[in-house]
Amino acid sequence: MRRNHDVHGVHRVRHRVLRVLAAAFAVLALAATTACSSPIGLPTSGAIRATEPVEKQTRRVYTSPEGPTQNDQPEGIVEGFFSAMPAGVQADGYRVAREYLSESASDTWNGDASAIIYDGTPTYIRKAIPRASSVETGALEIDVEMNVIGRLDGHGLFTPTVQDDPTVLSFTMSKESGQWRISGLDDGVVVSSADFEQVFRQVSVYRVDAAGRHLVPDVRWFSWRNWRTQAVRAVLADGPAWLGEAIRSLDADKVMLAIDSVPMENNKPQVQLTDGFLALSSGERALLAHLIRLTLGDGVVSAPLKLLVDGADYSDIDGGVDLDAQQPSVGIYTLTDGRVVSLDSSSPLRVGETKGFDDARGFAFSSSGGAVLRSDGVVECLKADASSCGVMFSGRAMTSISSGLDGEIWAVSRDGRSLYVSRDGVSREIKPLWLGDEVIHAVAVSPEGARLALAADDGVRLTGIGRDDSQTPSKLSSQATKVSERGDVTMVTFYNDLNLVYATSAMPIDAAGKEGDRGSAQVAQQAFRQITPGPDVQQRLPDSTVVALASGQIALYRRLAVLDDLGIVRSVSGSLDGSWSIADSQVTALGAQ
Repeated sequence: MRRNHDVHGVHRVRHRVLRVLAAAFAVLALAATTACSSPIGLPTSGAIRATEPVEKQTRRVYTSPEGPTQNDQPEGIVEGFFSAMPAGVQADGYRVAREYLSESASDTWNGDASAIIYDGTPTYIRKAIPRASSVETGALEIDVEMNVIGRLDGHGLFTPTVQDDPTVLSFTMSKESGQWRISGLDDGVVVSSADFEQVFRQVSVYRVDAAGRHLVPDVRWFSWRNWRTQAVRAVLADGPAWLGEAIRSLDADKVMLAIDSVPMENNKPQVQLTDGFLALSSGERALLAHLIRLTLGDGVVSAPLKLLVDGADYSDIDGGVDLDAQQPSVGIYTLTDGRVVSLDSSSPLRVGETKGFDDARGFAFSSSGGAVLRSDGVVECLKADASSCGVMFSGRAMTSISSGLDGEIWAVSRDGRSLYVSRDGVSREIKPLWLGDEVIHAVAVSPEGARLALAADDGVRLTGIGRDDSQTPSKLSSQATKVSERGDVTMVTFYNDLNLVYATSAMPIDAAGKEGDRGSAQVAQQAFRQITPGPDVQQRLPDSTVVALASGQIALYRRLAVLDDLGIVRSVSGSLDGSWSIADSQVTALGAQ
């Protein structure tokens, strides 16, 4: 068995029957019917089905901490403060948490300024403070050592931290009325990974792409106790810098909440805006109202909303806006010994034949055609019947290919320093200006085509895709946001518009757990999924070695599909923690016909 690169430029498989996996999907019409792709393929037709994001929260466990007790020791005070902070984020506004602080610290501490998310159990270490530097005689310091996995800024934007990088936070302790209290600390809260999704709510702050055709989710994490207020503020503010020119500016900088709260009345959010709203054009007012409705309603176009400006009711102003957040229908295809087979239903169907492409290293296909990455690294265009339509990118050698918006094909250059894209016969080279000295291993384009996930030596990033008037990608945003510090990722795909799934290549290890020869008995391969940007979760893989990832519909269900080094396609659906099932039991026979 010999392995090289798959559809993402990681591996290929040469077996009795060659198998390369691709996924494709048709996106819901926004202003007009359009098609949008997953990272590896794209159909232009099919039923539209709304599905909930796989990680969406459905319930919470409310915490009810206790305050300090008489004569608690300094370590106990800090530990109690840690136990009380999650409730402050979730519900009580830090009422109990402030009981652990001195009076002056309680008056100045801002828990909402930021958040640190840690894993495991913190260690509390007492340290004496030299008398010369003590604010008060007998003051001491408690150092808390923990394994931090991520941070939130004041706008709810998540950033992962370097793996296995312990962090130490210091708390100055002093006595107040004979009792130990925290008198010196930084702003922000510290929350365990176990508590994170119980106290912070994932919110998709909806933006519109630069062309005004597609919705773009801007993922934030807001405290449960006032998430609606924070979400409306985020809609009114500019999008994150990493999306850049990929999204449209609404010029809503003079629009603010008239009342710094979004209460619920009769199960309907009550949003009151300042009269800056009236200075917008009628189209901008309608679009802004619609984005607020979708953001507060988790993407449901019919979500209830009460919108008031200077006492006038604008709740129905967005009735003519034809944008929503439904998920697209998705198809999955394989290239099997020169035959293109669709796995869209429970009965695989051969849809085209190629000239063979022995040892093909990548495949992207849809009902309108696609491309194959040949063994020599050249990308060859495929028509809808899988016949050749010529060589792409002037014959330059590439290491991987994937699909983008409306059938465009993306490719990673052989040196891993540039990206190439082809759309409607126009090809362009795009260089990520923020890449540094890193090498690109894999890319994936989001369903709406405004975001690019890029796996490089230093981790996985998201960036915005700038497009010209013809919708051909012309550049990437000048910034990117890191969503994972894992630098060994070689496969990446969008499961849907919010969830990213990525995996490492198989790395043989010896009995000591170190990298070994190909004959080693153990194989280390990891996969992760996450709402991006957000904390990652381990993704269980089949027992076999995975060489490619894809996502799509099989028999009406959204599934994550993988190709292993034996040429077998397996899939899993639902929460992505279910049982893997073989999705291609008839593909070998179809390919041999």
